[in-house]
Amino acid sequence: MLFSEIPGNNKVKQELISSVKKGRIAHAQLFLGNPGNAKLSLAIAYAQFLNCEHKKEDDSCNNCYSCLMYNQLTHPDLHIIFPVLKINKIKNPISENFIAEWRKLILENPYISPQDWYQYLGVENKQGVIYKHEARDLQKKLTLKNYESAFRIVLIWMPEKMNHVTANKLLKLIEEPPNGTYILMVSEDYEQLLPTIISRTQIIKNKPFNSQEVASFLKKEKGISNEKAEIITINAKGNMNKAIQLCVDEIEEVSSIEAFQKWMQICYRVSLNELSSLTDEFAKKGRENQKVFFQYSSTVIRECLMFNVFNKELSLDNKQERFVKNFAPYINEENSVSIFERLEKAIKNIERNANPKIIFYELSLQMMRLLKVKRKLAN
Repeated sequence: MLFSEIPGNNKVKQELISSVKKGRIAHAQLFLGNPGNAKLSLAIAYAQFLNCEHKKEDDSCNNCYSCLMYNQLTHPDLHIIFPVLKINKIKNPISENFIAEWRKLILENPYISPQDWYQYLGVENKQGVIYKHEARDLQKKLTLKNYESAFRIVLIWMPEKMNHVTANKLLKLIEEPPNGTYILMVSEDYEQLLPTIISRTQIIKNKPFNSQEVASFLKKEKGISNEKAEIITINAKGNMNKAIQLCVDEIEEVSSIEAFQKWMQICYRVSLNELSSLTDEFAKKGRENQKVFFQYSSTVIRECLMFNVFNKELSLDNKQERFVKNFAPYINEENSVSIFERLEKAIKNIERNANPKIIFYELSLQMMRLLKVKRKLAN
């Protein structure tokens, strides 16, 4: 990864590049930042720059053998450690057991969260751990000479997931790594780390992306239009991971009036067979899109209520306005409060990593009842 591929963070980039040029490279560095910022991508770009054979003034050459290997995260002198889970009948799991999957995910999106990693493995309700076997495996590897490059890099993603035994075993390595070996740790919650580990590292703080950086990245790298980039940026709130997920899962489709209309029609008809299929579709979407869909649903309900109460023109496009005017008779003072409350509860449950199928199905059953309230009152 090149520094130029990472939006913003110019000050941090300059400091990292300068440290290499001046030969003042801290043996252990801790990249800190909120979820979805550039901490991991900066650590990878830094590691690539360290071992680049033909460095440019402010970036790696991206053409030498070392850079080509780093572009695939397969450099033999790059050792990667990350949280793993006891799955697939692996008794003592270490990162090497899952490295192919981790590489694939990070190359697609270097801004992912640990929860995305667990979800990718199909066990999103469990928490990964860096076990003591990882420390033993790394210590064995580091007794060998470097394969090709002048520097050997140990990249530890989410070191706060090390259990107490692992942290203590790696403490001496972090304090005094072998000659030519550098430890780069990438953390979201450094307060969970041992104070003795923190005190032995150079801390590099990374700020969230600003709106302009997110929007520019989406337009350049994802081909998103200005209008869609603006919508996604508002929802992402500086979290590039959220922004990318919203692009990949096509937020425009999830939050469209067609999707909401289909859902409401199924609920009004009380069609359980159709609801079952729609629930499966909903569960396949990323959690951010699931949240946005419920937020969008709440907005449509609010527009319907406002139209009923004030009977004034809506600030919507023609397609949305037609639907709101047709759907408004089913929303009133009697059912709107309950609908808002249930949508808000569904959003909170998604944030807590509850099962999306259960959330959507139960909410739909409640909507089937609430949409009938208007008709009962009219009879």
